[in-house]
Amino acid sequence: MAIEKGTIKVVWITKDTKRIHSKMFDDISMAKDFGEKKKDYLVFKLLRHKNFNEFSWALLPYGNYKLYQNALAFYQKHRNSKLAIERLFRL
Repeated sequence: MAIEKGTIKVVWITKDTKRIHSKMFDDISMAKDFGEKKKDYLVFKLLRHKNFNEFSWALLPYGNYKLYQNALAFYQKHRNSKLAIERLFRL
């Protein structure tokens, strides 16, 4: 399996909710331009890696980053309340 080169990752979704897609870039403006064409996207910056097996990423303020941050914050706040999460996501 190959690993793309770059330190900026654009991640986007399609109608298939079981998959995400990504592409790497070296330039933030190229990443942003690419992401805008995909519509539902996030942009991350590589912080560090361990032998290309573990990666740490920082979310950058592009695409749907506010929705992503708010959804995760809500989940973290209410994850012990199974009923709230199930109602919100209709599980």
